[in-house]
Amino acid sequence: MPTLLEPTFDWLDRHLLRSPAARIWIARRLSPRFIDRLQRAKFHALVRYAARHSKFYRDSFRERGIDPRRIYSHADLGDFFTTAQDLKTRPIEDFLCAPGECGFETTGTSMGVNKRVYFSYQEMFDYGRDGAAGLYNLGLRREDVVLDGFDYSFWNAPFTAYYSLIPMRCLHIIGGFIEPKELYDRMKVYRPNVLMGVPTHMVRVTEVAEKEGIWPVKFMLLGGENLSERTRAYIESVWQGSRVFLCYGQTENFGMSGIECPQKGGYHVSGLSLVSEIIDPDENGYGEMAYTTLNRSVMPLIRYRSADITRWASNGDCDCGLKVMPRIDKVVGRTDELINCSMGNISPFWFEEILRDVPAVSNDWQVIVRRGERDDAVEIHLELNNGASHEGIRQQVLANIESRFPDCWRYYTKGFFALDIQFHPRHSLAGDGRKLRRLIDARRDAWSQ
Repeated sequence: MPTLLEPTFDWLDRHLLRSPAARIWIARRLSPRFIDRLQRAKFHALVRYAARHSKFYRDSFRERGIDPRRIYSHADLGDFFTTAQDLKTRPIEDFLCAPGECGFETTGTSMGVNKRVYFSYQEMFDYGRDGAAGLYNLGLRREDVVLDGFDYSFWNAPFTAYYSLIPMRCLHIIGGFIEPKELYDRMKVYRPNVLMGVPTHMVRVTEVAEKEGIWPVKFMLLGGENLSERTRAYIESVWQGSRVFLCYGQTENFGMSGIECPQKGGYHVSGLSLVSEIIDPDENGYGEMAYTTLNRSVMPLIRYRSADITRWASNGDCDCGLKVMPRIDKVVGRTDELINCSMGNISPFWFEEILRDVPAVSNDWQVIVRRGERDDAVEIHLELNNGASHEGIRQQVLANIESRFPDCWRYYTKGFFALDIQFHPRHSLAGDGRKLRRLIDARRDAWSQ
């Protein structure tokens, strides 16, 4: 039945809870029962809205016999999900419920097709208020100076930071994704006490600071890829007195899935803008995260399968300002063949493109991503035909990376990851006759070390 809970809370959210301090104050006082009621009201309204305005959801619900008027939770949708495959194969217009005002892309998919995602400016402002609350919870204040080193090309992570900093009204220095030494030299003029960026980039900036000198930094917020505890400890040891926090998100939901709190006990997920679930958890609780975006009018996603493997955090109660918001553990892997690492979001498609005109290499190849001392180490294992030149193939592979994946080449030339090309005799990689596993992420056990 219709309820005034959802529109009333949205009005309060936008007009009375605009400041981060107010949002934290109210968040500490929300009860799980209220959040559940609000989620159900928002979810019900969103499903009905999408069924009216989105061709994809209208057709999908009709085909499955789903009545939007009776849907109040994920459980009511049975086995229906929205998938990355849907976004890659269906026309983007099928998902739009209103004209988009800002668009972004995801890259590195196994099909070689970038997923496009659209937002309105109002939606980005709404997400920014949640992000600002997370930053306030970490200690960010009006008088702080923030430097962000995110790459602004097609990616929405820097705009997540941008819109999260607007409510804070602090000084925001946009450094961008430039050479670590240049970024260090230019940002030291501003002496920012909060740093944001991608882990591998900030590791390089930290290596420069270790030699050139540091200044007081309150904390760093890093996102876009995973970070081992060993590397976190290294960064904190250089920027003495600083703390390194992580955020987690996807382009599909404006990079706003979750953020760590001062306890570093997992990512707090906003229960006011997302409904999240863990699908088919194993005996340790790990499963695929799926979510519904509750506050989107342009391109809402209903029960979207993230392909990220995580679990609900179970490391004790949290008493921070976001304690009533659910928490997930760090992401430990992907369900698809895409691996997120310092080389990029790599997939079999990448290496098929890299090797497609290297005739001396057989069709049996394998890539292993390991955790190096500080950064990822990527091993490319190749089988060679007789008489092939190791050095010649090495140079051809590097040339193909440079011409076909320029962003990856840029990361390589900056030393953001180690690349090792190893050669093997024919029929040795898949010698047992089984199908060769193309990509192996060997870092899972390293994240907790």
